[in-house]
Amino acid sequence: MKLLLLVSFIFMTSLFAITDDQLRTLQIVRDVARTVPAKNGETYEDTLSAICLTESSAGKNLIGDFNKNVILTKASLGVMQVQVATARFVAGKVESMSWISSMSNAQIANRLLTDVEFSARIAAHYFVILRDTRKKYLHSVSGYNGGMVNMPYYSRVMKNLTIINKLKENKKLS
Repeated sequence: MKLLLLVSFIFMTSLFAITDDQLRTLQIVRDVARTVPAKNGETYEDTLSAICLTESSAGKNLIGDFNKNVILTKASLGVMQVQVATARFVAGKVESMSWISSMSNAQIANRLLTDVEFSARIAAHYFVILRDTRKKYLHSVSGYNGGMVNMPYYSRVMKNLTIINKLKENKKLS
């Protein structure tokens, strides 16, 4: 019983650690994700919100996979930690996103870093591509982080999915 209370306290503490800016970011991701259905009509706003929380702490960390020996356009960028190459891949697969092909790498990187909706839209299309081509949900979530089966990443996303569900229950996200 004491362990359950401790776990509940830690979980609730983590909920309150989410700032208003993070909530706004998560809501934008959710709103965008609802507009990008898979072939079966399903949308993935909960999963993409959990991925956002996993990848950038919902906007707290906008540059990932970056070190002095790598140029910025090769890093994972923005609230969804999308790489420029991924944005170009989506542009080649999704007609409504083809306009991205005319942008330079620096322009794409800038938009990923500064435009939550742009980052979320690319991520939503990318995740839908993964869902439409991979049979298992685990493989789609793992694929977002560059693998077929990535249990540590999948587990972090699933943990964050419980936080997203709690935020929804508490009417902090719609």
